[in-house]
Amino acid sequence: MLRPSPFDTLETAFRLLAARPQPLALDGRTIGLRTDAVGLVRLRAILFHPASSPAVQRLALVALVEQARRHHGAWVVGLAGVLLPGLRQEHGRLRAERSASTCGAGVVLAGLLAQLDAPGACSEEVAEALLRRVVRPLASPAPHPGARPWLAAAPGGAG
Repeated sequence: MLRPSPFDTLETAFRLLAARPQPLALDGRTIGLRTDAVGLVRLRAILFHPASSPAVQRLALVALVEQARRHHGAWVVGLAGVLLPGLRQEHGRLRAERSASTCGAGVVLAGLLAQLDAPGACSEEVAEALLRRVVRPLASPAPHPGARPWLAAAPGGAG
């Protein structure tokens, strides 16, 4: 029998935290939405929706990072669970760049924890790094490795 991956275990823990009688939630008004409580499953859908503005994404990440840093435990799982689609994508990119044996899902999750605990980094810096590295890469897929740029300088071009 196969053991669940760290990502599968995270998803299970995240779903349990999001479904309990008092699920983890953010005040939607503080992140630019017109609603009171936004559960983390819904927040994940909003965060990774292609139409979501970077401003809402940034505000949501700052709020999640602050909660994870302040309260630890469930909020760290909540932050990681919200970021899970992007963490899976990042894991795939890293596996393509490196050997599969040196880049497991646990390495990606450990990197997230290290980023949260980075000395001297404020929540806004951590959130901005997560936005660029984990959330926004899904909004604009990477070009195919063999793709050629639309505009390229031609050797000996017009001068």
